[in-house]
Amino acid sequence: MNETPLYNSHVKSEAKMVNFGGWDMPLVFSSINKEHSAVRNNIGIFDVSHMGEIYMEGEGAIEFISEHCTMDITESKINQLKYAHILNENGGILDDTIVTRLSENGCYIVPNAGRTPVIYDWLSGRGGEKYMKNITKETVMIAVQGPNAAGMMDEMLDEKVSDIQFFNARAVDLNKDVLDVFNDKWPLAETPLVQRSGYTGEDGFEVVLPAESGKIFWKQLLSLEDPPLRCGLGARDTLRLEYGFLLSGQDFDENRTTVETGWTKMCVEWKHDFVGKDKLEEMKEKNHQLLKGMVMVDKGIPRHGYEIYDDDKKIGQVTSGTRSISLKTGIALGYLDPGYLDEGTEVQIDIRGKKRGAKVKNPPFL
Repeated sequence: MNETPLYNSHVKSEAKMVNFGGWDMPLVFSSINKEHSAVRNNIGIFDVSHMGEIYMEGEGAIEFISEHCTMDITESKINQLKYAHILNENGGILDDTIVTRLSENGCYIVPNAGRTPVIYDWLSGRGGEKYMKNITKETVMIAVQGPNAAGMMDEMLDEKVSDIQFFNARAVDLNKDVLDVFNDKWPLAETPLVQRSGYTGEDGFEVVLPAESGKIFWKQLLSLEDPPLRCGLGARDTLRLEYGFLLSGQDFDENRTTVETGWTKMCVEWKHDFVGKDKLEEMKEKNHQLLKGMVMVDKGIPRHGYEIYDDDKKIGQVTSGTRSISLKTGIALGYLDPGYLDEGTEVQIDIRGKKRGAKVKNPPFL
């Protein structure tokens, strides 16, 4: 399996490690409940270096990536982030990604861990190889998430970052120790890149920097007088699901379209042409299943793959499910047939052979 540059630190801390998308990653450091609550109420930090980092540069690079994702990157401002889907020619979702425009002719995209080779090969096969460099294994990405993240970052860094706007980024002089080992051949920026986004529903930042600098910054976070809590993939999943954020390969794959996920308002700019656009426009005119949220009325925890019913009629299937730590009840995402999409509609989820009551709820759940 692949290992992030912070792998040895995780093993030394006795984190429970698991295979995630071909990467040996920490599932939990202390407990999922404790880590989840730290992010909701204070600060948590995540090693998300398993996410892909594909740098693109050259005349025509911005136009190329715009043609291959659902958002128009030619209209992005410098240092602006956009959430987009990359589709195949049938409109199926190859992956979702964040595209950050770095310059007039440069950007980088962040595919999901197990999908990075797929996305790289897909874009290469369509003429993008001349623009692209996969820098995943030489890059560290640390997510600092929670309502107190901005204050902590301002206090510990040599430069204020709380004035970075949401879904924007900026190259930042973090501090001398980080910069002393900074790889000047790392292509994203001349200093670490700090962007403000997140997968938890809370305020937060992703600090993106070369591997050796990333190791130092991780140690600095853990050496603070009141250090943020290290968090693993378990809490990352419960946090994202409470806000209804999608998980690649679970809530969608190449057999689902952006229209079916219900995310077109957030990640499709229809005014530009892109691969798969005609199929999405066709899908808008059809009756189709739609990804919806559900909250359990009866006891039980819904899980991926559980079937959804209206009495004896199967009407859908759960894609993601968990016990919401914040709400203390079961929540789920799943595809439902037309006729069962309105908020408040009563359905049943088959949980280990017993049908348990639930109601349709539009995310976010919090």
